[in-house]
Amino acid sequence: MSGLAAALVVAAAVIWLEVEDRAVGPLPWVIPEVISTDRVGPQIAFLARSGFLWGAVAVGAAGWFAGHGHLRTVRLRAAAMAFLTSGALLFTYTRWLVHENTRQPWLVAKEAYRWGLMFIGPSTGLLTAAAVWAALGGGAVRLPYRGRTALVAGAATGALFAAALEVMRRAQPDYLLGGPAYWIAQTTGAPLVALLTGMLVHFTATRSLRPVEAIRRELADITGQSLDRRVPVPPTGDVIARLAVTTNDTLDRLEQASARQQQFVADAAHELRSPLAALRAQLETALRHPDSVTDWPEAVAEAAADVVRLQTLADDLLLLASHRATAPAGEPVDLAALAEDLVREYRHLPDAKGLDLRCEAPEVAVVLGNSTRLERLLRNLLANACRHAGSRVTLTAGLDGPSVVLAVTDDGPGIPLKDRARVFERFTRLDASRTRVSGGAGLGLPIARDIATHHGGTLTVEDSARGARLVARFPACARPSG
Repeated sequence: MSGLAAALVVAAAVIWLEVEDRAVGPLPWVIPEVISTDRVGPQIAFLARSGFLWGAVAVGAAGWFAGHGHLRTVRLRAAAMAFLTSGALLFTYTRWLVHENTRQPWLVAKEAYRWGLMFIGPSTGLLTAAAVWAALGGGAVRLPYRGRTALVAGAATGALFAAALEVMRRAQPDYLLGGPAYWIAQTTGAPLVALLTGMLVHFTATRSLRPVEAIRRELADITGQSLDRRVPVPPTGDVIARLAVTTNDTLDRLEQASARQQQFVADAAHELRSPLAALRAQLETALRHPDSVTDWPEAVAEAAADVVRLQTLADDLLLLASHRATAPAGEPVDLAALAEDLVREYRHLPDAKGLDLRCEAPEVAVVLGNSTRLERLLRNLLANACRHAGSRVTLTAGLDGPSVVLAVTDDGPGIPLKDRARVFERFTRLDASRTRVSGGAGLGLPIARDIATHHGGTLTVEDSARGARLVARFPACARPSG
């Protein structure tokens, strides 16, 4: 409203000058009479003395009335800024009119009419509106990225334009560029250039950031139940497009991790349901029909064995869920000595009954790691081999160049080539092992691989003449002194 009022004030002033100029009559053909004729001098004098003030008051009043419904301080601030800005611009224009009327009074009205409607009026309105908008805060105390960019670009362009005008004024004679014309260029041209540049930069930045806003909106709508959604990738090939591609890659990984977690929870619930149901049925039957239980110690022993199996399964699940397999590693561990100790222990366990357990570890094989986790890895490999072996299990540990190689070989049915990657998936049990009463839950090998991976090593299934051969490789560590 303030900008429109300022533009209308300028339009009214120049139209009034044009009407008064025409009322004087047509220009005479005699040049001396033209030069000596002051056609709109009184009108220009009025504008220069008090007219510009009345125009500024009208603009300020427009700003006051346009703020109806707002706080009084806000209305006063808008009216004051409208009055000051329009007053300064109108004062500069009237100085120009006075200057031009002394030089060419026969053309001043027509020049004021033409330039007032084409340039001075619109620029006055635009600058006044921008000043009032800035005085009211522009909608935010802290400017966003687009606002800061536009402000810096506009200020820099306006300053350069003003500097260029000053250089031209000093380089050219006064009659070409100087006096009121120079001040009009400085008070109107430089701010107008700055304002238009800022608006253009703001518009361009807004369009450039639309893909970012689209990415933000899409991410805001994505929840744990809609991880299959993806953000739009703009066809620009710039950093925003790369950001969108990276975001989609991250969402892919999140979706895969969520799917694995859901599958893990489902498999864990399935593995726990059956033994819990059997144990509950066993205990409830014993409680409801105690007379049918002929041997209470045996019944309690069977229930205790089921509880032990459930506890082992729960420990494995907690180990995988809490990432305890990735405990910090940092102490030298001799895998050869560890292998010999575990083989001697397993020879006396029921799982190895009737099996020939051998350990071939002729030299020290030191790795940097966590002894508890590495022991768990060996136990899992030995337990898996004893479960499937026919008569013999061999554990070897030694150096192979810069690596420590740990291999567990059995003479069982072996692992088919197509299943060598699948056996390291959680809850995976091959058909041959599903028929065994002592079959595991399918967590031993996944836990072993997690431990090997965390220690910078690998765990794979390799070819063997008979049975299965699982090989773990770790970076070798210098033998500790003493």
